[in-house]
Amino acid sequence: MKTDKLCIRCENCNKRSPLFASLTDDELKLLNDDRHSVLFHEGEVILKQGTRADYLVSIVEGFAKMYIEGIQNRNLILDFVKPWKLMGGPSGMVKEKHRYSVMAIQETLVCFIDMDNLKKVLASNSEFSAQFLIYCSRNYQAALDRLVGISQKQMHGRVADAMIYLSEDIYNSQTIGEEISRQDISEYTAMSKDSAIRVLKEFERDQIVSLHGRQIEVLDSGKLHDIADKG
Repeated sequence: MKTDKLCIRCENCNKRSPLFASLTDDELKLLNDDRHSVLFHEGEVILKQGTRADYLVSIVEGFAKMYIEGIQNRNLILDFVKPWKLMGGPSGMVKEKHRYSVMAIQETLVCFIDMDNLKKVLASNSEFSAQFLIYCSRNYQAALDRLVGISQKQMHGRVADAMIYLSEDIYNSQTIGEEISRQDISEYTAMSKDSAIRVLKEFERDQIVSLHGRQIEVLDSGKLHDIADKG
């Protein structure tokens, strides 16, 4: 873990989240007060479940996973997070503890923005406040969709959902990178690792995906969508 790599002022940063586009220079300067950036290496914990939510956390560069640490060391991955993802906002607003952990999957640069300064900016800028509310609402809707998927779909439907999400929304490519392990897929789909591997091998047999070590290539996205729709 390294601190203050590329740590420039918010008002001059060309890597900040588009959500901050409506802020004035003075508001960006306020967010910059007590802000710090940290470079996390692969496998390092960015946020720890159960700790105080004192900061809004913004992924600037890299790739991470957000997960709940469950019973008997069983994790449930809530999401894979890319640059511009904001975390910790709702919990920080009500002085709650983090309900999830976040771990770097590869080298990841993160900005920590003081929650009290964020509240001041939200109170002073109605446009930003509305956009922030929309952002949080969309995340909430996505979480509900995930809950329906993992609780009501069969294993093949859940793995199909994962392949679609990773290829179309995370990688924007038919190739899912080797950063995503089979354990990650099992924890994202709420099934055992053996079950996830078995379904992937069936998909490969049916020429829906191709497996190259830890890398996965989607061959037939249409069939994946059919399987996901049928559940």
